[in-house]
Amino acid sequence: MVVRELLMHMIAHNLVRHLMMSAETMRDLHARGTLSFKGTMDRLDQWQWAIWSAPNSKQARQRREALLQTIADDEVPPRPGRSEPRVCKDRQNKYTFMTKPRYLYNLEDNLAHVS
Repeated sequence: MVVRELLMHMIAHNLVRHLMMSAETMRDLHARGTLSFKGTMDRLDQWQWAIWSAPNSKQARQRREALLQTIADDEVPPRPGRSEPRVCKDRQNKYTFMTKPRYLYNLEDNLAHVS
């Protein structure tokens, strides 16, 4: 069950990236590479019913082109001085990590929390 769910997430992620790449061709060369993944997800959420409810394939194509144009228009603004390090944040949980199987712990082990 978990593997299927992971595969579905990967397929959905790749489909959104494909939409972004399709919209990328509608942009100027100097503005390429600044599309927003979250913005693309939001636009797809807004436009999905408009595309699916199109009465014929011609209107569906037109609506898809309009979707791609709105994706192309939504770029990430420049953020000078912004740093996004790939590190873990502080641990919010007060309990310690489990370092051995549960059945090996006994009552003397301090499992409550670390102060």
